[in-house]
Amino acid sequence: MVQVNRSMDCGNSPKNKMVEHIAIALDTQDTDFLSSILDSEAVWSYVGGTATTSEAILDQVGAVNKPTSLTVDHVMSHGKVGAVNGNVKRGKSEQRFCHVIEFTSVKCNRVCRIESYSG
Repeated sequence: MVQVNRSMDCGNSPKNKMVEHIAIALDTQDTDFLSSILDSEAVWSYVGGTATTSEAILDQVGAVNKPTSLTVDHVMSHGKVGAVNGNVKRGKSEQRFCHVIEFTSVKCNRVCRIESYSG
């Protein structure tokens, strides 16, 4: 099981909670949740490639090695865009990450684009 440490930034912000949930889902292989919020033509650009449909995104997420722990440092959202950063541990290695998430509307219930950075 993955140990998840959530940010304190979500408080009363449903948009921030959604952005955080998406980031956690990307690293923990939560394809059920992602399939419910990805637009069919969503694009995910990540280190090493780009997935150009929701099906390709779900395949790529399913291929990611699950981490032992994930810590979300900060989450913010404005309009149709949200961003989240933190770190993820996989075995003995640890990486920083940042996801910038674009929604189809300000309702923030469907994702059309994700830009992911890690290092």
